[in-house]
Amino acid sequence: MFYPSVSILIAARNEENNIFDLLRSLNQLTYPKDKLQILIGNDASSDKTAAIIQDFVVENPYIQLINIEEKVAELQGKSNVLAQLAHLAKGEYFFFTDADIEVPKRWIEEMLDATKDAGVVVGITLVKNKNWFEACQAIEWFFALYLMKRMTEFKIPSTGMGNNMMVLAEAYRATGGYEKIGFSIVEDYALYKAVIDCKYGFYQVFKPSVMTVTKPPENYFEQRKRWVSGGISTRSILIIPALIQGFLLPILLIISFYSWKIPLSIFMINLIANLFLGNQIFKVLEQKSLLKYIPAYTLYMYVFWFLQLIAYILPTKLVWKGRYY
Repeated sequence: MFYPSVSILIAARNEENNIFDLLRSLNQLTYPKDKLQILIGNDASSDKTAAIIQDFVVENPYIQLINIEEKVAELQGKSNVLAQLAHLAKGEYFFFTDADIEVPKRWIEEMLDATKDAGVVVGITLVKNKNWFEACQAIEWFFALYLMKRMTEFKIPSTGMGNNMMVLAEAYRATGGYEKIGFSIVEDYALYKAVIDCKYGFYQVFKPSVMTVTKPPENYFEQRKRWVSGGISTRSILIIPALIQGFLLPILLIISFYSWKIPLSIFMINLIANLFLGNQIFKVLEQKSLLKYIPAYTLYMYVFWFLQLIAYILPTKLVWKGRYY
């Protein structure tokens, strides 16, 4: 089998509680180590992130710790880190993931196998879940990823996903890199769109062998404010169903003053559709334990997407990884 060279690019900022799990999963990758370069950019962490990485790389020299101390092209945050890592990357393919992720053992092989001559390939992610709220977030991710998969089948671009994405190095350079793309709070979508704008193909992989795992966010509404803000500013097509979902709760509450049967009927139809679709998705992804949370998820989507819109509208600053944007 032919193994192209691969560079994995990771930005890390104050991830001392997560970084070791990532490093351990990277060390378990089955891809030939002599074809693998892993670059982790320490983005001015104030905790033990850099020390943990440094201790780990002593016995794993194919992993490199890069301390990011300057800005390039007026970039900020993760965009700035990835731009500088890309200059050091030697691989024919760039893989992107986050410092709070665990990757599957055959992640590289399975993503490469799915390239289909695409310039950018997006995988899937499971949110670890121990209660109904975390399970609802896991289901939400899977439903969104399934929508992305269906869109790509019809040649409709959706969005990038910085915790599980592969970009042909040639395609990245064709965009001019992040220096030309510019700063975005949703840097993964910005790169995804730039690659497609350069006439490269795109693909969505939807199978458990490429599934990365992440913890639920510590600051739920901070994450969601970033997503909504980024979706609106970049005019992502996925922001349309998101906004529709967000406005459904107040609309149904208003309708209920005139007839409670209409909102109840809509909810029940939504519940049945979610059960049917969820059963299909969870079977494919080997996550059938999530099916019992579908009733909670159906209610969650009405309530929490409305709250996310409120969080977006409130005049608070956008915060991510301890920085204000």
